[in-house]
This record gives sequence, structure tokens and C-alpha cells, in this order.
Amino acid sequence: MSGKDRIDVFPSRMAQTIMKARLKGAQTGRNLLKKKADALSMRFRQILRKIIETKTLMGEVMREAAFSLAEAKFAAGDFRFAS
Repeated sequence: MSGKDRIDVFPSRMAQTIMKARLKGAQTGRNLLKKKADALSMRFRQILRKIIETKTLMGEVMREAAFSLAEAKFAAGDFRFAS
């Protein structure tokens, strides 16, 4: 903490009251920011969970599609170049 960050305060009851009010405001602001950060990280985890579920489902669907294609090729032969 450098000397520029210090606040010159005359030692009086009024200055003490003002400093207590500033401290209370700073604490309230910090708590609000912390709540916001917690809410954002919770939302991020929800989105990440949804992405993981979707990717897993996509893998299952792709596996089923590949198996269906293999079944069709086995049953009908290679039908890509059929004329």
C-alpha cells in the first residue's frame, strides 16, 4: 500500500462515523459482487453440464447411426453407387 492510497482523517467522532459508513458501504459492495460472481459461476456450471449431456447424447446417436448404416449395407449391399 503506497502513501497515495491513505486517506487523511482528522481524529474526531464525525470522521470516525464517516469512515464506519464508508467501510459498511465497501463491505456491502463486496458482498454484492461476491453474490454476483457465485451466481455467474453457478450458471456457467449449469451450461457446462448441459453441453456435456448433449455431447454424450450425440455420441450415442452417432454410434446408433453408424450401426444402422452397417446393418443396411449388410442387408442391401453397398448402395451408394447403385444405378
